[in-house]
Amino acid sequence: MMTIDYMVLADAAAAPEGKHYIHGGGWDQIWATRFPTTHPLIAVAFLLRVPWNDANIPQRVELDVVNADGASILPSPPGAMGGPITVGRPAGAVPGNDLLVPFVFNLAMLTFPEPGDYVVTMSIDGKEAKRFPIHLTTMPPRPGIAPIARMERQ
Repeated sequence: MMTIDYMVLADAAAAPEGKHYIHGGGWDQIWATRFPTTHPLIAVAFLLRVPWNDANIPQRVELDVVNADGASILPSPPGAMGGPITVGRPAGAVPGNDLLVPFVFNLAMLTFPEPGDYVVTMSIDGKEAKRFPIHLTTMPPRPGIAPIARMERQ
């Protein structure tokens, strides 16, 4: 069964040539001076691990962002992001070894309606495989001092 080894939130990420390139990764908190707030870009980098015997079998991978009540905050439609994936065995792969496949989903201009806890969820074939919390916190504006926080767009 395909699994997810890790999931990282970042300011930017890409996955060319079988590797993750992550910029500004490893955070779980977004500060905002008011809500709703729109974050310009959240890159979700994750690594799929596919057992040798599960190669060449179509599966479905989906990402969603849910609030504390479990309701999606992604625009509907389209809703959860993702689709079918079939991981083949590349030339030179050692029989019996797992296959590693890095992926990135980019969430552009995602609006968070209120402060609180949210969760990025990854599902494989409709079953939740990984969860990553995001904490949205209100930062009071401080005149004359630029906040040290993620960019936000209102």
